[in-house]
Amino acid sequence: MNEWGERAGVASLSGEQPVVPVERMGEDPSTPTLNALLSECATRFPDREFLRFGDTSWTFAEIDRWTSKLAHRLIEVDGVRVGDRVAIMLPNIVHWPVAWLAVLKAGAVAVPINSSYKSADLAFVLEDSGARIVVTDRERAPLVDDAATERGLGEVRIVDLAEDGTGPFPATAPEVVVDADTLANLQYTSGTTGFPKACVLTHDYWVRLGWVCAAITELGPEDVLLTAQPFSYMDPQWNTALALTVGAPLVVLPRFSASGFIADVRRHRATFCYVLGSMPTLLFKQEPHPDDLDNDLRLVLCSGIPAGLHAQLEQRWGAPWREVFGMTESGVDLFSPVDDTSAVGSGSLGTPVPSKTIRVVDRDGNDARDGEPGEMVISGKPMMNGYWNRPEATAEVLRDGWLRTGDVVVRRPEGGVQLVGRVKDMVRRGGENVASAEVEAALERDDAVVDSAVVAEPDEVLGEEVKAFVQLAEGIEPERATAERITERVRHQLAHFKVPRYVEFVPGFPRTPSERINKPALKGRAAEEPGITHDLRPHRESASATATSNVVDVEVVREVAVVTLRRPEKLNALDVEARVRLAEVIREHGTGDTARGIVLTGEGRAFSAGEDLSATPTSYDELRTALETFHDITRAILQTNVPVIAAVNGLAVGGASEITLCCDARIASPAAEYYQPENRRGLTISNASSVLLPRLVGNHAMRMILGSPRIGADEALRIGLVDEIAPQDELLDHAIDTVHAWTPENSTTVPHLVLLRPQLEEVEKAFAREDVAGQQAWDSGMVSAGVAGFWTAKAGRP
Repeated sequence: MNEWGERAGVASLSGEQPVVPVERMGEDPSTPTLNALLSECATRFPDREFLRFGDTSWTFAEIDRWTSKLAHRLIEVDGVRVGDRVAIMLPNIVHWPVAWLAVLKAGAVAVPINSSYKSADLAFVLEDSGARIVVTDRERAPLVDDAATERGLGEVRIVDLAEDGTGPFPATAPEVVVDADTLANLQYTSGTTGFPKACVLTHDYWVRLGWVCAAITELGPEDVLLTAQPFSYMDPQWNTALALTVGAPLVVLPRFSASGFIADVRRHRATFCYVLGSMPTLLFKQEPHPDDLDNDLRLVLCSGIPAGLHAQLEQRWGAPWREVFGMTESGVDLFSPVDDTSAVGSGSLGTPVPSKTIRVVDRDGNDARDGEPGEMVISGKPMMNGYWNRPEATAEVLRDGWLRTGDVVVRRPEGGVQLVGRVKDMVRRGGENVASAEVEAALERDDAVVDSAVVAEPDEVLGEEVKAFVQLAEGIEPERATAERITERVRHQLAHFKVPRYVEFVPGFPRTPSERINKPALKGRAAEEPGITHDLRPHRESASATATSNVVDVEVVREVAVVTLRRPEKLNALDVEARVRLAEVIREHGTGDTARGIVLTGEGRAFSAGEDLSATPTSYDELRTALETFHDITRAILQTNVPVIAAVNGLAVGGASEITLCCDARIASPAAEYYQPENRRGLTISNASSVLLPRLVGNHAMRMILGSPRIGADEALRIGLVDEIAPQDELLDHAIDTVHAWTPENSTTVPHLVLLRPQLEEVEKAFAREDVAGQQAWDSGMVSAGVAGFWTAKAGRP
């Protein structure tokens, strides 16, 4: 294990010869297995960097030795035999690729499992795959035990990689025969319809995928690859195969953060990355930065990029963005060459890679005429062997060597193809595939649901959202509370991204002659005559805002009071009236009589900009009143009988960031940013930061207050300013879940809050010190100058 910064330097690539020239793309790979690729890299360049997680990296030789030791342990301790299935359920840590490569060295078959899966998802995969060994961590081990018990799977052995016990085992690979046709993965995907199906993937599939992508990208050993998707998905795995093919390092981020992604690209000097789903749109929505062009990127591969943004993305970050098309079933099928500038903004998926042939067929399987839409079917390599335990599904999708993609395309005049729709009954939410049938089955386990149909609802950011049409049992009212209760049950069975955001209650369903629900007719009817529909996103408009201040909106969601600042056009800046109302709302729901906890958040791209500069105090008395209203919010939070969670969704400036310090936890989205600029503007800190901030961040408090830096979510997590980072679309749900976790039945939450929070007497002393500091600032003339400076800095901004 090495500190990557000591030897990372990326050389100029001008004149570098790619490892796999484009003209060799269609050839068979020179090395047949992933095991052999790793061994070859470890022999040829043992000290070259291979994997980088955070600021730590491992060489090819180190990973080769570690995976060999772990493979021996799996065989000799855990009883793994050739062909056994071994599940991997881990977040993005180095142990994930180590476990994968070790399983393959043992001759076994890896079963990647999404680390966010709940019990129902996990139990299904374990039962379907037959995996009886799960490589996981202590956090998820109890969930694995529960899932195995729930399905009656017998003993499932857990391998905790934090204590993998590999020390005494040999650092040379076990003597296990593995060739190109040896199974490597059961890679679960939503496929075309129905419950998740496992694609049977061989070593040849992965090696060939790495070979083809090396030719597409023209990468060499001096490149630096970067990925941010969960390792249980395809993309980091093929990125690993690509890194092994070209002998280059792979940087793995813990998660995708739109606000921090380009900074990570710059910090790691990445030359290549792959983005898909909503990632390009979310990246482009970030505020432009003077350093946008200051990066080493020379190619970005993408899938489903918005055609209208294509040229702007290239201009903003100064590198070609090129489409690739593929599926878990088939790896990579189409690509746009790096030198094909005509592809920019065209919407084309590209042309077939040399090892693939495509056809566009009508419903009868005949070739569609140019310009007419039809389903794209594909043959060639790489290709899955079929679906595990699904002979009928395999026969339906793989016909005479042709894979039916379920994607409707038209041929373009220049020879490429353009996607126009899908015949799949699934929802593509961001980068996630959600099978409608799986969600419908979860909904229909509820006695209140007679029947259901799940469809895709267009969404500006995620592409599609999950919508459920629900027919209720007799006597059940189609109220919002009913929709929340039904989806709450789904939430405990399926991953968060599968839970419907929209629920439309209907009296019945239009049906086909075979009595299946006619979803096109259903969607058409909903457009003309919608039923009672509820948008269950917690972050939404509410009628509960009072006449006192419509800026402060409170709604009880799942027994938790979600308090939202709703003034996005002003970055949720607060005036005195809104502060008073906020303190009232906290006291009202802080008794524990109406809610089991409180979540504070903001609408739009800011938690709050703090002081409303359009109502800047014009006298010391007004300034004191403004500061004391922040004091009152502090008192209100510290005196509640329930947990108070700050869901920091964006920018938190000045007093607003200080409000979050009073909360019992701060859960941030990747876009969160803290900024306390008071010292630079001649103001004094408010809200008892002199007590609360050092409790959280220690000696970082001086830098934060006196230096006034802008602190992004990742740094805030590192120094302890925030407790967790959650994706933007999960932020409120995660905060609400935290409240539930902290307030179990028969709990002693109230006395623990008294013990764990700062004492109010200590905070009141800080208030008095602030008054003295404020008086000194006023006497020096800095206060008036500071207010004026704030006004100038914000002039013209919303």
